[in-house]
Amino acid sequence: MKSKKDLREDAIGQDDRKNEKVRGNSVRSFAVLTLFAVLAMVISLGTKVFSENSSGKVYAASDTKVVSSDSSDEEVAVPTGIAGVVTGVSDTLSSGSTVTRIGSSCEQVIVGQRVKKVEKTAADLNVSSSMENKVNELDARSITLAENPTLMSDEDYDTLLRIVEAEAGSEDIKGRVLVANVIMNRVKSENFPDTVTEVVWDNSDGVPQFSPTYDGRINEVTVSDETREAVKQALKGTDYSEGALFFIQKSAAEAHNVKWFEKDLKKLFKYGVHEFYTYK
Repeated sequence: MKSKKDLREDAIGQDDRKNEKVRGNSVRSFAVLTLFAVLAMVISLGTKVFSENSSGKVYAASDTKVVSSDSSDEEVAVPTGIAGVVTGVSDTLSSGSTVTRIGSSCEQVIVGQRVKKVEKTAADLNVSSSMENKVNELDARSITLAENPTLMSDEDYDTLLRIVEAEAGSEDIKGRVLVANVIMNRVKSENFPDTVTEVVWDNSDGVPQFSPTYDGRINEVTVSDETREAVKQALKGTDYSEGALFFIQKSAAEAHNVKWFEKDLKKLFKYGVHEFYTYK
């Protein structure tokens, strides 16, 4: 049987063992808490560095557009007027450029990256061909106008209208065009004067070339719409004359004139009341 002293010593030993166990558990708990605290600090610092490097911008991708959202609350000034037009043109992607899109809106790394070719939005403006055709057309027109004396003064134009009306006022459009053709053929011929007025009023050896200038009918007629249309067609190039330089209405002409036509000239054809001739 143990004495009181031994019992007291046993009790003291048990208390010491309990205290050592408690101290060991406390040390382990403190070490675990310290480790968790360090890990939490590391995670917090890493997140902050990551956020600063990303500059607060998140890119969202889609098949048709790229949306960029900025974490800042600053308002972006939108240019207007001419400045807006210039900005729009300068910011517009040119044909053939590429656009890189990020496949995720919440990841900094390039995930699901897509590269899309920007197609042409407007046809190329090429005026070289049309301009060349226009220049060639103007050149051809200039040559035609130079070869055909259809440009005339107001006096020549009025004289042409009046002589056609006086000589063929009773004829149809073709008959009037034929008289205008003869006048213009003479203007182009080396054997006659160079203007309409001079041709119509020509008086070779005291003989008027056109009877209306002799009897005054050229100044008495009223030009009709049919005559204006006939002259217009003749000046545009309509020509039925086969090169005729003379015409005569035998039923109204003097006998000696009819005889001269038949003897010295070559008959081409007859249309309406007139017969048309040229040199042999």
